[in-house]
Amino acid sequence: MRRILLTPLAICFIASCSPASHTNIAPSDLTLELESSAEESKLPHPTTTTTTTTTTTTTTTTTTAQPTPSSDCYLSSKHDVSVTGWHPAITLSHTRPAYRLPSTGIVEVVVLFVEFQDVSANQPTQSVFSIISPGAENFLNDQSNGRLRLSLKPHHQWLRLQADASVYSEAIKTYDGHREFMQEAINLADAEVDFTGAESVLVVATPNATEIAYGPTWMGIPSDPLRADGQTMINGITSGADLVVWKDLWYPHEFGHSLGLPDLYGASIPGREGWTRPFSLMDWIASSAPGYMGYSRWILQWIDDSQVRCVKANTTVALTPVATPIGIKLAIVPLSSSSALVAEVRRAIGYDSRLETEGVIVYLVETNNQGRNGGSFGDGPMEVLNNAKALGQGESVTYLGVSFEVLLSDPNKDLIQIVFSD
Repeated sequence: MRRILLTPLAICFIASCSPASHTNIAPSDLTLELESSAEESKLPHPTTTTTTTTTTTTTTTTTTAQPTPSSDCYLSSKHDVSVTGWHPAITLSHTRPAYRLPSTGIVEVVVLFVEFQDVSANQPTQSVFSIISPGAENFLNDQSNGRLRLSLKPHHQWLRLQADASVYSEAIKTYDGHREFMQEAINLADAEVDFTGAESVLVVATPNATEIAYGPTWMGIPSDPLRADGQTMINGITSGADLVVWKDLWYPHEFGHSLGLPDLYGASIPGREGWTRPFSLMDWIASSAPGYMGYSRWILQWIDDSQVRCVKANTTVALTPVATPIGIKLAIVPLSSSSALVAEVRRAIGYDSRLETEGVIVYLVETNNQGRNGGSFGDGPMEVLNNAKALGQGESVTYLGVSFEVLLSDPNKDLIQIVFSD
């Protein structure tokens, strides 16, 4: 049997820049997220040590007490409105940010197509739209178990903006510039497009405008919105030339920010460029298992409380693959009010079909970490332990005295044992 032991290690923060966050946040939100807090995380940083066990037999006693309510595993954050007085733009707290899009029901998004004074579109809007749709809608429908229905409303006309593409490549780097970019497109389309009922706008730049390299998410506030047809919108996304690289999963990544989820890339860990890779679209769009993390699906109400086991004592839990709709999906061990260990099962099925190693992944969630400035062990919003590798039958991982061992694995479920050291 192979056991992986993660033990605390004091390690300095590595002050290196992460890739562009591709999000533009209202100045008030950004200020709050960059402020230091008197209540910094006390969690140590893990290092990995591999040991080989012999034939020694160990007996572990598990409990059969009444299950702990899932609500005991609701995490909060120092960025919550109850702490700061401001709604955060993004968070992994169970309290969702008030200004982001709803995660269930029908979300209507108006799609506009733009070209520039120096770059004319070289293909029909329908061809560009087919890169995004219906792939984006299908992905979100799958990940949400049908609870979120994305309704894209395209206006199939190229709208010619008043400046060169290079102007807008700079505009998307700031909150105000990004908003003005989208508002210009809205104003050009307003006479022909009914924005009534729309909750967001997607402005698609002609992909041959290579000066606009990427497409970020704009996260606004009610006092500074986009305006159309007498209504306001405080969420929007613009595309860039990388749309043709990421294809239909680009929009679900950016839409994840519109739902309040942080980026999970940028880790400064040797051999790893992301904290969860290959297990999350919010880390790497081209991952072999790009499905949203199970914890994210839970706080977005795509996994029910009844499908979560909040664990505070030795126990065994049978988990079914997170990509399937039924069964217990998550085992969560709370470590503090803002942090927890989470176990879920990933299989090479559905959108995770290219996953090379199936099994149980165990990861740390730390809601006080925002995930835009890089960092080492323990600095990310989420971090998959065991060097980001799934555990197979007979394998285990231990962190802060809590061990997760896979006792049995079959195509439909994994039986895991969770043990707390004395």
